[in-house]
Amino acid sequence: MSQVKSDAGIENENLFRALFCAPTAILLVLFAESFLMSSGIVLFKVIYVLMALYFTFSTLAYAAYYTNELYEGETEKFIKNDNLFKAIVFAPLAVVFWYFAAHSIMSSGHIVFNAIYVLLALFSTLSMLAYAAYYTNDCYSEDAHSE
Repeated sequence: MSQVKSDAGIENENLFRALFCAPTAILLVLFAESFLMSSGIVLFKVIYVLMALYFTFSTLAYAAYYTNELYEGETEKFIKNDNLFKAIVFAPLAVVFWYFAAHSIMSSGHIVFNAIYVLLALFSTLSMLAYAAYYTNDCYSEDAHSE
Protein backbone atom coordinates (compact mmCIF):
# COMPACT_ATOMS: atom_id res chain seq x y z
CA MET A 1 0.00 0.00 0.00
CA SER A 2 1.31 3.45 -0.81
CA GLN A 3 0.93 6.56 1.28
CA VAL A 4 -0.83 9.57 -0.13
CA LYS A 5 1.00 12.89 0.20
CA SER A 6 -1.09 16.01 0.58
CA ASP A 7 -0.12 19.61 1.16
CA ALA A 8 -3.39 20.34 2.98
CA GLY A 9 -2.76 18.27 6.10
CA ILE A 10 -0.51 18.40 9.13
CA GLU A 11 2.59 16.34 8.45
CA ASN A 12 3.95 16.12 12.00
CA GLU A 13 2.29 13.31 13.91
CA ASN A 14 2.82 14.81 17.39
CA LEU A 15 1.33 18.15 16.34
CA PHE A 16 -1.65 16.38 14.79
CA ARG A 17 -2.25 14.35 17.95
CA ALA A 18 -1.95 17.44 20.16
CA LEU A 19 -4.45 19.32 18.00
CA PHE A 20 -6.78 16.31 18.02
CA CYS A 21 -6.70 15.79 21.81
CA ALA A 22 -6.92 19.49 22.77
CA PRO A 23 -10.62 20.16 21.96
CA THR A 24 -11.71 16.97 23.70
CA ALA A 25 -9.67 17.84 26.79
CA ILE A 26 -11.07 21.37 26.86
CA LEU A 27 -14.67 20.14 26.63
CA LEU A 28 -14.17 17.50 29.31
CA VAL A 29 -12.58 19.99 31.69
CA LEU A 30 -15.27 22.63 31.03
CA PHE A 31 -18.09 20.25 31.91
CA ALA A 32 -16.24 18.47 34.75
CA GLU A 33 -17.56 20.63 37.59
CA SER A 34 -21.24 20.29 36.66
CA PHE A 35 -20.86 16.59 35.95
CA LEU A 36 -19.10 15.89 39.25
CA MET A 37 -21.58 17.93 41.30
CA SER A 38 -24.63 16.19 39.83
CA SER A 39 -26.09 13.09 41.38
CA GLY A 40 -25.09 9.87 39.76
CA ILE A 41 -23.04 6.74 40.02
CA VAL A 42 -19.56 7.32 41.44
CA LEU A 43 -18.02 4.91 38.93
CA PHE A 44 -19.09 7.15 36.03
CA LYS A 45 -17.59 10.16 37.77
CA VAL A 46 -14.29 8.34 38.20
CA ILE A 47 -14.30 7.30 34.55
CA TYR A 48 -15.08 10.89 33.52
CA VAL A 49 -12.20 12.27 35.58
CA LEU A 50 -9.83 9.64 34.18
CA MET A 51 -10.87 10.52 30.61
CA ALA A 52 -10.37 14.23 31.29
CA LEU A 53 -6.93 13.58 32.77
CA TYR A 54 -5.96 11.28 29.90
CA PHE A 55 -6.85 13.78 27.18
CA THR A 56 -5.34 16.71 29.06
CA PHE A 57 -2.04 14.96 29.71
CA SER A 58 -1.97 13.55 26.17
CA THR A 59 -2.36 17.04 24.75
CA LEU A 60 0.44 18.35 26.93
CA ALA A 61 2.72 15.41 26.14
CA TYR A 62 2.25 15.58 22.37
CA ALA A 63 2.75 19.34 22.42
CA ALA A 64 5.97 18.82 24.38
CA TYR A 65 7.16 16.16 21.90
CA TYR A 66 6.46 18.53 19.02
CA THR A 67 8.32 21.35 20.78
CA ASN A 68 11.31 19.08 21.37
CA GLU A 69 11.35 18.04 17.71
CA LEU A 70 11.07 21.66 16.67
CA TYR A 71 14.02 22.80 18.78
CA GLU A 72 16.15 19.82 17.75
CA GLY A 73 15.57 20.73 14.11
CA GLU A 74 13.88 17.44 13.23
CA THR A 75 10.76 19.16 11.93
CA GLU A 76 9.70 22.48 10.45
CA LYS A 77 7.34 24.95 12.05
CA PHE A 78 3.68 24.62 11.14
CA ILE A 79 3.41 28.39 10.81
CA LYS A 80 6.64 29.66 9.31
CA ASN A 81 6.23 33.36 10.13
CA ASP A 82 6.87 34.09 13.83
CA ASN A 83 4.79 37.27 13.81
CA LEU A 84 1.74 35.45 12.43
CA PHE A 85 2.20 32.67 14.98
CA LYS A 86 2.37 35.14 17.86
CA ALA A 87 -0.69 37.02 16.58
CA ILE A 88 -2.64 33.75 16.46
CA VAL A 89 -1.49 32.86 20.00
CA PHE A 90 -2.40 36.25 21.47
CA ALA A 91 -5.87 36.43 19.84
CA PRO A 92 -7.58 33.82 22.05
CA LEU A 93 -5.70 35.11 25.09
CA ALA A 94 -7.12 38.58 24.43
CA VAL A 95 -10.65 37.19 24.20
CA VAL A 96 -10.26 35.18 27.41
CA PHE A 97 -8.79 38.05 29.40
CA TRP A 98 -11.46 40.47 28.18
CA TYR A 99 -14.11 37.96 29.26
CA PHE A 100 -12.51 37.64 32.72
CA ALA A 101 -12.17 41.42 33.00
CA ALA A 102 -15.81 42.04 32.08
CA HIS A 103 -17.03 39.26 34.37
CA SER A 104 -14.90 40.50 37.27
CA ILE A 105 -16.09 44.09 36.86
CA MET A 106 -19.76 43.09 36.52
CA SER A 107 -19.63 40.83 39.58
CA SER A 108 -18.02 43.57 41.70
CA GLY A 109 -14.75 41.76 42.11
CA HIS A 110 -11.86 43.13 44.09
CA ILE A 111 -10.24 46.21 42.55
CA VAL A 112 -6.84 44.50 42.37
CA PHE A 113 -8.22 41.63 40.30
CA ASN A 114 -10.17 44.03 38.10
CA ALA A 115 -6.99 45.99 37.41
CA ILE A 116 -4.95 42.84 36.71
CA TYR A 117 -7.56 41.44 34.31
CA VAL A 118 -7.91 44.74 32.47
CA LEU A 119 -4.14 45.14 32.17
CA LEU A 120 -3.72 41.57 30.91
CA ALA A 121 -6.54 42.11 28.43
CA LEU A 122 -5.00 45.33 27.17
CA PHE A 123 -1.54 43.76 26.93
CA SER A 124 -2.73 40.71 25.01
CA THR A 125 -4.91 42.79 22.67
CA LEU A 126 -2.18 45.29 21.90
CA SER A 127 0.35 42.47 21.45
CA MET A 128 -1.95 40.71 19.02
CA LEU A 129 -2.47 43.90 17.03
CA ALA A 130 1.25 44.65 16.99
CA TYR A 131 2.20 41.17 15.78
CA ALA A 132 -0.53 41.34 13.13
CA ALA A 133 0.92 44.66 11.98
CA TYR A 134 4.43 43.18 11.91
CA TYR A 135 3.13 40.27 9.85
CA THR A 136 1.46 42.69 7.44
CA ASN A 137 4.72 44.60 7.13
CA ASP A 138 6.54 41.33 6.43
CA CYS A 139 4.06 40.46 3.69
CA TYR A 140 4.34 43.85 2.01
CA SER A 141 8.13 43.89 2.25
CA GLU A 142 8.31 40.44 0.61
CA ASP A 143 5.97 41.61 -2.16
CA ALA A 144 8.05 44.76 -2.70
CA HIS A 145 11.27 42.72 -2.92
CA SER A 146 9.80 40.17 -5.31
CA GLU A 147 8.79 42.76 -7.93
